[in-house]
Amino acid sequence: MKKFSLLLTLAGVGILLLGGCAHKNRYEPQKVDARVSGYQKVQKGLRNVVREGGVVRKNTIVSKKSGEIEGTLPKGYFFLNESDGKVIVADNNGNLEIFAKGSTTPLFHKKFDQPVVSATLQKDLLALVLADNTILLYDIKTDKERYREAEEKVVAIDARAANPVFINDLIVFPTLDGRLLIMDSKTKTILRDVAISDKELFNNVIFLEVHENVLVAATASKVIVITPKHIYTYSANIKDILYVGHDIYLFTKEGKVIHLDEKLQKIEESDFEFANFVAVAEMNGKLYGVEKNGYLIEMDRNLKNVKVKALGDEVEAPVLIARDKLYIGDKEITLP
Repeated sequence: MKKFSLLLTLAGVGILLLGGCAHKNRYEPQKVDARVSGYQKVQKGLRNVVREGGVVRKNTIVSKKSGEIEGTLPKGYFFLNESDGKVIVADNNGNLEIFAKGSTTPLFHKKFDQPVVSATLQKDLLALVLADNTILLYDIKTDKERYREAEEKVVAIDARAANPVFINDLIVFPTLDGRLLIMDSKTKTILRDVAISDKELFNNVIFLEVHENVLVAATASKVIVITPKHIYTYSANIKDILYVGHDIYLFTKEGKVIHLDEKLQKIEESDFEFANFVAVAEMNGKLYGVEKNGYLIEMDRNLKNVKVKALGDEVEAPVLIARDKLYIGDKEITLP
């Protein structure tokens, strides 16, 4: 396959989402159950949204795991991940810093030869994916590389890039060309190379989570489940994905919500025709989807008891659901 240079759109700080699709048709709910009210104004608003969160106000990180974390974002940096009780931030020039939560003094700083797309820390080991699709394992205690491998370069990526995952003595690297590289962290050898999909554009891994020895990963066109004995796959035009307990929920570009089990067998499906989901979350047994034309769609985990709430305006600003809050541009509201 021909190799290309990675095209990144850098807006201030962070990697801007290049993917997405134009929707010629609009979602029009048959019934609007309520109107969302009670917004609070957020200074500077939400920006630099990635898979695990974003930034609000001057330098406050919003993590999907912990909510708002103040004081840990230097000027020019964006949030990457919350990992091993630490906060990982980076800039567009290859700089990466690790902070204790709430601290303004970095525990670690390193300038890499490419911008960092995703990163995860476990003890002294930092697993990274760089913008040129290089996977890297770095020892932050000795300040030395433990492994580096350059993968096939890609044209463009989706900013919702998944972060690497540590599983006991294994490290799973989600590449920018739609693969999972599984490494033995002790021997620093690649044990398995799993291809999820092989699209030319926007094929990076956008989701990677592990629960009770079940690994779930996805690109924009396929989801894969890896168990100790089996591998299952399911193809769809994936806008976003949730993995809750033993349930997998796909939010598709056609506006469907598909409920799957861990063998990727369909349990239920709901069709919100032409819905363009720009943010999704699970909270207190409910699924939430923010629809671009100005709606908050809420349902239970069986895709029943659907409620559609009007947000007031079309969603043009960055949007994020973190913990119990919905952020849209310079507004935030606590979800019930």
